[in-house]
Amino acid sequence: MYVFETYKGRKMGKIMEAPKRLTRGIEDYLEAIHVLGLEREVVRVRDIAGTLGVSMPSVTGMLAKLKKRGLVKHERYEPVSLTERGRKRAEAVYKRHMELRHFLEVILGIKKEKAEEQACRLEHAVSEDTLTRLTKLIDYIGNCRLGREHWTEGFQEYLRTGKLTRMR
Repeated sequence: MYVFETYKGRKMGKIMEAPKRLTRGIEDYLEAIHVLGLEREVVRVRDIAGTLGVSMPSVTGMLAKLKKRGLVKHERYEPVSLTERGRKRAEAVYKRHMELRHFLEVILGIKKEKAEEQACRLEHAVSEDTLTRLTKLIDYIGNCRLGREHWTEGFQEYLRTGKLTRMR
């Protein structure tokens, strides 16, 4: 627990601490290991280094930290795998990434490469509540009686012209 203070410094009482969120770097490593594991049988240090664009010694150092936290299994010169706990965390990051990319690309009409880049940034900041609401918005638009095309085309028209069209 910690004491919450307002921007004016007034104490507002105690609030339960949220579960510790992993750092962006740790989440990136877990997600990379997860995605590589979906693509191939064995995940090696060089695969992770190539995916993340970092050196093999950097990967080895991070794997030692992840192993200490109980998130990966790894021995020197051996393949890397996620523990059950690591897999759950990696899947959560990957899910956030995919939902955000879908929203950016399909709903907002952002080009695939830019949507991918932005999803990588946003996945580390969005809360579970926000992601849940975003997912429900995507479902709502996709299943609306007016149809997804009506929503997305109307939005694209608004972006081009700055004028709202009435939904029918």
